[in-house]
Amino acid sequence: MGMWRIDALAREAGELRVRPSSRVARRAYVADRMLARLVGLLCTPDPIADEALVLAPCWSVHGIGLRVRIGVAFVDRCGVVLKVVDPLPARGASCRGGYAVIEARSGVLGLVPGDRVWLTGDPLFPHAG
Repeated sequence: MGMWRIDALAREAGELRVRPSSRVARRAYVADRMLARLVGLLCTPDPIADEALVLAPCWSVHGIGLRVRIGVAFVDRCGVVLKVVDPLPARGASCRGGYAVIEARSGVLGLVPGDRVWLTGDPLFPHAG
């Protein structure tokens, strides 16, 4: 399973932050290739509380086959949170206008619509920092 875990499939993107003094995840990964987006957190049965995955581009996700409950936040191209679904039901969720989805262990995102997120080591949300 190790080769399919998010830290093996996706690129590391530093921290995921919401305010200068507030960190959402200490380790964030970006899944911007087809295989990484397809697998997502499916083969990561042990995401830790300060680990997140950003799928981009993506506006719809499902929870079928996941071994752990996750929460998701849909964001636009600038990193503005549009919708939060926590916990994600197996049938999934989608968001019109969403550009990326942030996935993390259920209950740890702490985001609300209108928050603006950015990655400290990746230009995915160029206007959010």
